[in-house]
Amino acid sequence: MDQEEETPREQFMGSQEILSTIEWVDVLMDHSESLDAIALFDMHITCVLKALKELKAKKFSRFLKDTVMTLTRPVKALHRIHEYILAEPDSDIAKRAHEDKDLFSNFEERILVSVQRLVELVVGLWDGKQTFELKLSPEQENEINNQHYLLVYLILMVLDQWVALEDMEASTAYFEYAHPKYRMFSSRGPGHAPEPKKDTGSTFKHLQVIMKLCSQCHLSIQNLLTWKPTPVFSTGVDENDDSYDEEALIEDNYPLSETGITTLTAGMIHVMTCPSDHKGHPSTYTLPLTLAQDWFFTHAGGLASAFLSSDESLLAMSDKALSVLLYAIDRVPFDSFKLELLDYCSVDSSLDRMGLFQIFQVMVTFASTCPISNLRFYCFQGLDRLLQASEDSVRLYLLSQLVSSSCPFESMRAASVNLVKGTVERAFSKMDRARAANEAALRSAGDNPESAEPNMTILVQSPFTSPMLLKTFQDEIWRLEKFKDAQQDPMRSESAWRDKYDRLMHSLNFYLFLLMRDPEDDNVTEVWSTSNLEETRNLFLEPLSDRVQELKEENIRRLAQAEQEQDLELGDGEDDIPGAPGMLPPLKAKNGVVNFDIDMDSDDEDDDVQPAVPGQTKESALELNQSIMKLELMDELLERIQELTTESRGSDDNDSGGEGTEWVAAK
Repeated sequence: MDQEEETPREQFMGSQEILSTIEWVDVLMDHSESLDAIALFDMHITCVLKALKELKAKKFSRFLKDTVMTLTRPVKALHRIHEYILAEPDSDIAKRAHEDKDLFSNFEERILVSVQRLVELVVGLWDGKQTFELKLSPEQENEINNQHYLLVYLILMVLDQWVALEDMEASTAYFEYAHPKYRMFSSRGPGHAPEPKKDTGSTFKHLQVIMKLCSQCHLSIQNLLTWKPTPVFSTGVDENDDSYDEEALIEDNYPLSETGITTLTAGMIHVMTCPSDHKGHPSTYTLPLTLAQDWFFTHAGGLASAFLSSDESLLAMSDKALSVLLYAIDRVPFDSFKLELLDYCSVDSSLDRMGLFQIFQVMVTFASTCPISNLRFYCFQGLDRLLQASEDSVRLYLLSQLVSSSCPFESMRAASVNLVKGTVERAFSKMDRARAANEAALRSAGDNPESAEPNMTILVQSPFTSPMLLKTFQDEIWRLEKFKDAQQDPMRSESAWRDKYDRLMHSLNFYLFLLMRDPEDDNVTEVWSTSNLEETRNLFLEPLSDRVQELKEENIRRLAQAEQEQDLELGDGEDDIPGAPGMLPPLKAKNGVVNFDIDMDSDDEDDDVQPAVPGQTKESALELNQSIMKLELMDELLERIQELTTESRGSDDNDSGGEGTEWVAAK
């Protein structure tokens, strides 16, 4: 039968059968066959789309399903080939791709054009309908929803396979947009819009096309983020059409890609922050500027956090997920997360997506292990903002988990001490504002203070400005841990000391800050109580001071030995001059600090003269000098704490029979 005499249904089935025989990965690996296959694809996709337009079918979605699958096969194949080329850059296909750089990109363009044509064709059949439920069902009343769902499935598949793992610097773009003061630290300089770190023209082009398609098919980002799979079970074969496959229209067979959803959301945020990368914005129907509702974190946060990974091959997706998280967290009002919601974001999201505590744990791990420093920084800032979005009881719990010895990341434990410190400072500032408001109300009342009382701000004490602070954090921050393994104990192992030095310094800084921020006359946290001062002195400050002195003496001794060995290597006799050309002068220490202001210039051009000091000796001296300087810093901080507590509690020492807070560090 000639093609002209075939019905639209027959034309559709014939072209689909031919397209289904193409093994795209195998075909595209062969350069000569790929050109023929692409030409065949163009011809038969045109036939399929033309036939779809002319089909008069009660259950049109069964034909649309086959077309969608026809388009997803080459999409997945191109993704697999790109992955193979990256993994095997010396393979034949990689060499051919290098020789013909337009082969794959041209095919991607053809597929995108076909996707666009398909979306426009189906949308034209909806007769203006714009509201849809994202669900599949073989029931006839769900027919238009089925069509909409299948288009969304295809759109998200393209995002998943072609855009998700491409670099965008999405989190950098959003963070510098939301916090412009950080632009001055950017390598691009202040006032410059973030730019991709490599050529991602095709990535943004694909993203632009996909967002346009989302707008055309009336995809609501709110519906997409709140979508959850709905189990649908077949009721059997349609009696009126034995070729109708009801099982194919079950969401389990066509799950919406959560990678695609996160990528789309990140792309929308990126459009908002970097409009220069796009020719135009999508409609406000999907633009994230409309997503200021507090539900956004509930759904997008739990979804995006699943993609935070320190695996270098997945960092491009992690970057997108982090941008979504930062955006979502910024839209959570302060003090809104309550303790009863700690394990989940909402009743629904607890079923299959991460809750608040799980999101927090994933962010902590990412901020501690990600190999890219700026992503670690953004994630840490997001954690701080997430703490501000929680009420005090939740902050107390989350921070206690971070500083706990059970936290596996020493760097995060150290940084978390500063998170606690920042939270305490904000609590004190809030208390100061409340006090100022009360005082202003009293002054305005004049001689009748009772009349001002109903107008006074109620001063609600936070656990961070109460004795609860020390009860929660004292053991973890201002007490030395007990280790069974000597190699893990900073009081016995020098390597353990180096690992835990930052946390100990942050703890001392926090202690000094608290002593000054909560003066003895107030003492709302009871940090100045005699028992707390003595326990902190005996269990933390004194042992720490003794260890600092011990390490200083040991490092100074080793430095002197290094200098002596260097002197011997520099000179073989009395006539040798340590500062002779081509030779390094001996390193001399003054008060335990080495002076490295050495004139390294030489007028001697004799290439035969080699430096006499081995590089390892110089590096060892430098390391010892740096170690001594760090110990000096800690010693000065300990002395400042001693001076402050001794000066303020001197009279109490006399009243208590000579037992005061003064402790003397060995010098």
